[in-house]
Amino acid sequence: MSALKQMRMPPAGAIALAIILFFALNLISSLRLDGAQLDLTQRSLYTLSPGARNVIGGLSEPITIKLYRTRQLLESVSQLQTHAVQVVQLLKTFEQVAGGKIRLQIIDVAPFSAEEDQALGFGLAGFNLNRSGERGYFGLVGTNSLDTLETIPFLDPARQAFLQYDLTRLVYRLSKPDETRVAVIDGLSMYGAMANGKRPWAMLDIMSQDYQLEAVPANSDAIPPGTDVLFIAHPAHLSPLNQFAIDQFVLRGGAALVFLDPIAENSAPDPGNPNVPLNASSDLAPLMQAWGLQMDPNKVVGDRDMAIQTVGVAGQQRVVADYLPWLRVSGPAFNPVEPATARLNAMRMSSAGSIHASAGTTNKITPLLQSTANSMLFDRSAILQRPNPNTLLDQFKPSGERQALAVRVTGSAKTAFPSGRPSGDGIEPARPDAPKPLAGSEKPINVIVVADSDMLADSHVIDKDGRAMSSNADFVLNAIGDLAGGDALINVRGGGEISRPFTTVQAMQNRAETTYRATEQRLTQELADVQQRQLQSQGAAQDGSNPIALSREQQQAATQFNTKIAELRVQLRDVRQALRADMEALEQRLKLINIALVPALLVIAALLLALWRTARLRRYLRRQRRAEIA
Repeated sequence: MSALKQMRMPPAGAIALAIILFFALNLISSLRLDGAQLDLTQRSLYTLSPGARNVIGGLSEPITIKLYRTRQLLESVSQLQTHAVQVVQLLKTFEQVAGGKIRLQIIDVAPFSAEEDQALGFGLAGFNLNRSGERGYFGLVGTNSLDTLETIPFLDPARQAFLQYDLTRLVYRLSKPDETRVAVIDGLSMYGAMANGKRPWAMLDIMSQDYQLEAVPANSDAIPPGTDVLFIAHPAHLSPLNQFAIDQFVLRGGAALVFLDPIAENSAPDPGNPNVPLNASSDLAPLMQAWGLQMDPNKVVGDRDMAIQTVGVAGQQRVVADYLPWLRVSGPAFNPVEPATARLNAMRMSSAGSIHASAGTTNKITPLLQSTANSMLFDRSAILQRPNPNTLLDQFKPSGERQALAVRVTGSAKTAFPSGRPSGDGIEPARPDAPKPLAGSEKPINVIVVADSDMLADSHVIDKDGRAMSSNADFVLNAIGDLAGGDALINVRGGGEISRPFTTVQAMQNRAETTYRATEQRLTQELADVQQRQLQSQGAAQDGSNPIALSREQQQAATQFNTKIAELRVQLRDVRQALRADMEALEQRLKLINIALVPALLVIAALLLALWRTARLRRYLRRQRRAEIA
């Protein structure tokens, strides 16, 4: 009997063996591969980051995490189902990495149960399941041995990209109950005014989740004791005592995060001209000079490659155009080795300034955010006029130099107040217990300066639903954590993708606009000239005694004008259509790839695999036949 015949198995036996193998593989996978996953996202959103591992691995006392969930709620929303699976997987990974320091409890909440009473007591968000008043929950509660409580009232699937950060922050806050203290000098009315119905800015709410905030009173000559980081937003009109307090705080080794601005578009409007900010610019020139920095408050950065699109006017039409002072900061604009910017995705800035090292400084100036070389500095007065975007595009001449939008400065510094504490009318004398003013820094200064304060505004931080629309908040939180030395969460923030721009489309659009803009401008101007001559001709005709009756020459001229206008409009329309031609061609290619090419490649790959397996089987059978004959 041949070897091949000896290996044959009855069909019933083959089926039984297949069933046994199926259950064996499932048993092995359930025992050995529980929680295993393959993360194919570009930024590895679901792989535990080194920062998260450091936080979890550094736990010194046990933490209990309770996940309250209502299955009926999860099953009723498909988006919640997949998100819930990811939450459980990530929490189990936390538990495994913690080595017993994290205890995970998954609690199924039924309506009107004791578990629901617990969820309500912890302040978790409930959602109506039906009209009978039953509610569902999907939130998190964390406690430590000191009975410190941290909650996530609702695990929103909209924050799936930030899930790892949210969970790591909860663990970190339970392990480090002492919060970093941040003193705030507010020149933008960020705290709002409840009497006028103005809520605090979202940036303050976000900061308060990680740090303890305290406002610095006006005319204070000292920063509150125990401050870890001084946060300064648009100091347009600081009192001399406030500036002296900043100076001395930095000289004594205090860290500062400063937001200056040549045009603070989100500051209070001028009552006489609501389109212009009342306190448009801030530069802190004396302090900046003492730190080795300078920023011209009369210059605004415009960048052709980073510009955000807005609606402009071209002739009689409204068109979409790049507004050069509004910047989308992404990719190479971020310093990849600085903790505050290494993991950021995309930020928004408006009418930002440019920061330079002052002459003769020996301090270390490290750019954190930079423009591209395809940028230039516009006069502040021109931007304040809120010009047509096309006007700025016409004036644009790239400088070939990158502009620093945010920098970090370290080194030595001398006081900006060599005569000591300010004095004079209206200034109270120093307290008897006040420390002696310093003439120079006791230790290296540690300051981050940003040349834009609008990036703190809600319009740059969150969308209309309150969700993060940029990495602006991540930058602020990272900068504070880095300055305070509490950088545990820095390597976890910013991992979630905020915006995925079509960079190829943007580059093609820029090239097309550069190519066709001169033609468009010429045709637009020629059309305006023809229309003006037509109006003048009609006016001259109406100067006669009978304005309705036109001479044959005037009728021919009018016909020629109308014909010329029609021709120019056709040419102008063709040029503007040419602006979109490359992008439409790209769109068609992408559709072809998505609809036809990828499936075709898969079919070809499947056919090749089938042919290869068939050829392999034939070779095997031929070898068996030769073996039988032999």
